[in-house]
Order: sequence, then C-alpha cells, then structure tokens
Amino acid sequence: MTGRIGWALAALLGACGRPEASAGEHGEAERGHEEGGHEQGEGEHGDEHEHGGIPTEVRLSEQVIADAKIATEPVRRETVAPTVTATGEIAADPARTAQVAARVAGIVEAVEFREGDLVAEGQVLAKIRAPSLGGLRADLAALQARAVSAKSNLTRLETLAQRNMASQQELAAARAEAAALDAESRAAGQRLKALGLGSRGGTSDFILRAPAAGFITRRGIVDGQAVVAEDNVATIVNLDRAWFMARVFEHMLVDVKVGAPAEVELNGYPGQFFVGKIDFLSPQVDPDARTIVARIVVDNRDALLRIGLFGVANIAVDRGEDGEPRLVVPRTAVIDVADKKVVFVKRESGEFEVHEVVLGVSAPGKIEVVRGLEEGEQVVVHGAWTLKSVLLKETFGEDHH
Repeated sequence: MTGRIGWALAALLGACGRPEASAGEHGEAERGHEEGGHEQGEGEHGDEHEHGGIPTEVRLSEQVIADAKIATEPVRRETVAPTVTATGEIAADPARTAQVAARVAGIVEAVEFREGDLVAEGQVLAKIRAPSLGGLRADLAALQARAVSAKSNLTRLETLAQRNMASQQELAAARAEAAALDAESRAAGQRLKALGLGSRGGTSDFILRAPAAGFITRRGIVDGQAVVAEDNVATIVNLDRAWFMARVFEHMLVDVKVGAPAEVELNGYPGQFFVGKIDFLSPQVDPDARTIVARIVVDNRDALLRIGLFGVANIAVDRGEDGEPRLVVPRTAVIDVADKKVVFVKRESGEFEVHEVVLGVSAPGKIEVVRGLEEGEQVVVHGAWTLKSVLLKETFGEDHH
C-alpha cells in the first residue's frame, strides 16, 4: 500500500502546479489593487492563512485519501478539564508477558533466538534432545493396550454375568480396572498433547515454540546446556499495550481518580503524546517518596514505547467546576509547518486548506484553539503528516520553478 500511495502522490505532484486562487480571492485582490491599499482585509480567519510562501491548499485524489486513511472530525466546543502532572516510567503489562519454560528435561541442541528479537506466536525458539519423550510414548502405548484388554475382559464378564456364570464381585473389579486404565491412558495422551506431540513417532527431539508474540527481553539458555522441564528459557514481552507507572504525590489523591483520562509525554519523544486512562491506584504509599503509583494503560503507537522510558503524565481532574466551553480539536490534528502550528481543514472533495492556529490550554488528547478555526469545521485528525508531506513537496517544487 505504501508504494501505491507514494506513486499516487508523485503523479499528483508532478501534474499539479501552485494551487489557483478561487474566483472570490481574485475579486478581493482586484478590489485591493483598485483601492491602492496595502493592508490585508479581515477575512474569515484573518492572518492565519499566511505561511511565508507555503501553499495554503492541498488537493488529493479520493484513492490517495483512502489509502492514506485520512480522517476528519468537526471542531467542537467542550469544557477543558484542569490537569495535574506526575512523573513515571513505562513498564510491561504482566498479562502480556510470557515466561517460557523448557517443558522437558534434556540437552539444548540449538537456540533459534537472540535477546531483543521480535518473535511471532508459534515461532521455533529452541531444539532440545529429550530421551524421556520415547518413554512417554511407550508408557502411552502400554496403557492403551492394557485399557483395550481390560475393556474386552469387562465385556466378556458382563455376558457371563447375564448367564449367572460370573459373580458380581468379578464384574465390579473388571469395571474398576477398565475405568482406571482408560483414565491413565487418557492422562498419558494429554501429557504428550501438552508438549505439542502425538502418540506416534520415535524421535526424541523436542521443538520449543513461542507461546505468544512479542520481544525477547531475556535469554536463559545456550547451546549444549542441560535443562529440566522447569528451567526458564526466555521471557517474551508484548508491547502493543503497556503501562505508564505514574508517581502521584499524596496531596493529589483528592483529584486523581480511577478512570481519569491522562496524556503521557516521554523524555525520549518530546512533543509526542500517548493517551490513556488510569485503571489502578495503588493502596500503598511509598514511605520515602510519599507517592502513590497510578497505573495508566497506553497503546504503543508506532512501536515507540520501550520498557523503562521516563516521562510525565498530565492527568485530567474533576473539581466540580463547570468552566466555559472552548473550541477544541484532537491533539493529533495539530502539526508544525515552518515553525507554525497548523491544522488541515477539509473543504471540497479532495481539497484541504491549511489554517495557522493559536493554541490555548490542553487536556489529555485534546487542545484548545484560541484563533484560526470555527466551530463545525472538519479538521484532519488522522493522516495530517501525509498532507504535510505533500505540502512541503509542493513548496520544494515551487522553489525550483
């Protein structure tokens, strides 16, 4: 899909020049020339449309818009909740972490992974020579044979009992033996099945596979090592979703609640925000720092999260203040172009207009727009970076004309 988008954008940019002004804009320019004035008229958005030579419009085909997954939302008026700030760091979710055991006793013949590798569920991790596997299969075969014999004997005794040629005691003993052997053979089969093995086969090689997808954060074996079933072979962490463990000072507890929206900014990625919610407040206070852990669940957007990354969380609080509704947009709508904060507003089909904006207060996931937009305008909330790329390419092309 990336190649198709790139081809479409290249064809689009090669075919189009600088966007033409609309008839209304020509009329305004002619009137300004006739009046001899040099002051800019007050339009709908004032000077927010001036970008120092950067085009103010971008046009894309419907196919490119669909391929780039460009999405819009209307500008709304909302009450912006105040926030409190807490520091913390990224941690793995134990529910998305797997401790991989060797599962059999034997000798490691080959290790197929390294620390730091990204593995898929079911991927081969290691090959272990385990002589005990042959014994498990032999035990299963013997139990299955005995179970068949016991069942046959039970059938024979049931027939004899109907003719009063066998005692009830013999019949009861035969039933118990058949049931016991059947249960033992089933258990032996389940042991092999749990190892991912069938009842047939003479090889003693055991293939250890990853139980889940994720990153290898620890490798616990080397080639030639002797292992037992309980030995830890590897640790796999899935970071599609992680925790930000914020440390909230005790005087903030009156404001911080479970379920409160939060916005995390990490030191490693300044200016990028990860939105989540508090799903847990620790019942214990750290006696030295006098802080409480607030766990914030965040999605790993663009695979940027790393365990241990430090940062700050802005947590929305409800103090019972109504506040005045403000024009707000999702934070993803605002990007930097030529050292200016801008958003893209959708006009006609395939046409997007650049608006320079003045920003105000922010809340988790959204930010106030003081100037540059009007309520109800459709702003791009997903795919703004694609539009920025097209915009800059148009500017680059004009510089060469």
